[in-house]
Amino acid sequence: MLSFGEEGHVSDRFSVTVEGIEEVHVVVEIEEAVRESFDELALPGVWHVTVKPSHIGGRWDICVAGLDVRHRLSISVPARLLPTIIPNRLTESLNRIVRERVESTAERVLTLQRVV
Repeated sequence: MLSFGEEGHVSDRFSVTVEGIEEVHVVVEIEEAVRESFDELALPGVWHVTVKPSHIGGRWDICVAGLDVRHRLSISVPARLLPTIIPNRLTESLNRIVRERVESTAERVLTLQRVV
């Protein structure tokens, strides 16, 4: 298991843990791909991402935890392909979560405005 923060150092704001992959270059590529995805999203707060083998053979679980978000997605690819697949899947998932929360908040505001 390797854990990285910004520029390979432990960070209080962001960390990545990769489990079950022996090839160090693949672990580093995964960490960089995840970090770049988060840089593009510019999400506030402290975040932790864990990439680990799933209970289901041949699959990888990506667990994301931050602020009030707890999300898990599963990808079925060889470990060497994770660095190319994770950025799109992670970005799509987090964008969907943010969009749903914004829509939910807007609905609550409209409901409150009708009540008042």
